[in-house]
Formats: sequence, structure tokens, C-alpha cells
Amino acid sequence: MNANYTDTFEHAFDDKGRITIPSEWRQEGYEARLFAFPSRSSCLKVYPESWLARLQERVSNLSFQDPSRQQVEALARIAQMVGWDQQGRIGVKERLRKQAGLRREAVLAGCFDHFEIWSAEAWRALQPGPATLEDVMEKMGL
Repeated sequence: MNANYTDTFEHAFDDKGRITIPSEWRQEGYEARLFAFPSRSSCLKVYPESWLARLQERVSNLSFQDPSRQQVEALARIAQMVGWDQQGRIGVKERLRKQAGLRREAVLAGCFDHFEIWSAEAWRALQPGPATLEDVMEKMGL
């Protein structure tokens, strides 16, 4: 069963850099091992282990000299493996929090196959208003 991260949640980082993962995202069938990556969107993108396994499989078919493989390998050096504790929190290293501009207040936003962690300020500035399913489907030609 693949996880489907949906909805938006406001949480705060504690003094140790931990943030609570919504209980909906910790249900049976969701993966406990996650991987946090920096994003050019000024947030952290968090993917389940199964997504990373698919990426690794695709990369393993590339030659060691392939620039795409080298870029993915470089990304692996800055990503962080995270798993939630008994209270449902994940710890995010300070370097990743700083890179994403995360302080205390944060927003966890579901994106179907992954979720993003945004600073509350950046999230508020980003929001253009609610989109409807019909709007999105029309833009996609569906």
C-alpha cells in the first residue's frame, strides 16, 4: 500500500528540532522510514522509503559517469533519513531546517506521494487561494 499524504497541518518544532507527524500519516500502511531533502522551493520535501527505493533502482541502471547519477548521489549526501519516535515526531537536523528557513512554527503540506515542511511565514506568502478539483483537472486536460 502506498502512502497518500493529503491535507495541511500546523505544528511547531521543539527545542530539539523535532516536529510531530500528523497521526493520519502514521496509520497502518504508511512507512515509518522517511527521507528529508532540501528543495529549491524553500521547504523540505519528505518522501517515504518506497519512493527512494524506486529512485535507487532507476539510478542503478545508469553508468557511474552519467551526470544524472552523479547528481542523485550528491543529493544523497545532503538528505536525511528520519523516522518517527513513539510520540510521532521526527527530528530534522539543524542544517536542513536552516536551509529551508524553518524556525519554530511550521506547516506540513501533503502532496500525495510525499509531504513538504514549510515555515509558517513562507506558507502564508505562497498561498494564492483555494483551487478546486475541477480547475486542476481542466488545466491538465482531463
